[in-house]
Amino acid sequence: MVLLNKVRENLDFKQSKGENLNFLLKNKIFQIKPLLKNKIFPKIEFGDFIIKLVDTKSELKKAQALRYSVFYKEKKARPTFPKKMMRLDYDKIDKFADHLIVIDKKRKGIKNKIVGTYRLIRGDVASDFGGFYTSSEFDLTNILNLYNHPQILELGRSCVHKDYRNGTTMNFLWKAIAEYIKLYDINILFGCASFPGTDVQKYSKEFSYLRSNFSLPDEMSVKSLDNNNYPVLNKNHFNDSDLKTFAKLPPLIKGYLRVGGRISDSFFVDYDFNTIDFCVVVQTENINEKYKNKFLS
Repeated sequence: MVLLNKVRENLDFKQSKGENLNFLLKNKIFQIKPLLKNKIFPKIEFGDFIIKLVDTKSELKKAQALRYSVFYKEKKARPTFPKKMMRLDYDKIDKFADHLIVIDKKRKGIKNKIVGTYRLIRGDVASDFGGFYTSSEFDLTNILNLYNHPQILELGRSCVHKDYRNGTTMNFLWKAIAEYIKLYDINILFGCASFPGTDVQKYSKEFSYLRSNFSLPDEMSVKSLDNNNYPVLNKNHFNDSDLKTFAKLPPLIKGYLRVGGRISDSFFVDYDFNTIDFCVVVQTENINEKYKNKFLS
């Protein structure tokens, strides 16, 4: 604790994407503020689980601790020194976003009972308080020109504790997202979804398959801000509709595509997070009927 306090008092680390530790700490980055929250999101209870929005400083820090354990300890992202010291995944967007959490009330032996989380950023909030995370990796101009800010919702920082990755926790989160969509009359969702690692060529077949089958229409195209040159994708797979290739996609990307999502042609290699990111877009009017009946009815 002494060392951590010294970090908080004396260090001035410049973070990736413009973070500054002293700024974050002095401005209470972990504090929850009721920014533009004029509607009440209902708490959902199912058996031993509670699904709700974070509404305390303690809950936000526990969600950030879960994110740290998944992104940095499991998936080998590279933490900055302050994040490593605090064992929290945080950025400036956390301060004004909504955070969905799944709590296992009966989880034993562990103080942190949050087992899943998702970060939600409405367009009207983002426009007033700092913008979207996705905008740091992709040009969203076409989407922002087509939709009014209050109609837009960015989804991000999705993670589930390894002991709860059985589909149930993600179903809880998606049910809550559906309630959020209805509450705020959201028309379009987007966010970054990732492949693990940074070896682009390793996923040549998957990337070509996605481009051939799930590309965004031209009027909604999203271009990566990654200016690096990568090996040419395998054009032999551009017309590939192999279900085996779909099965190899990361679970989150498969989930978005199943509900009716589309994906950017280009990608962003995030070396700090050890991921290859795509922008995934879901228009609520195009959500698959099966999932509309399951979540939005």
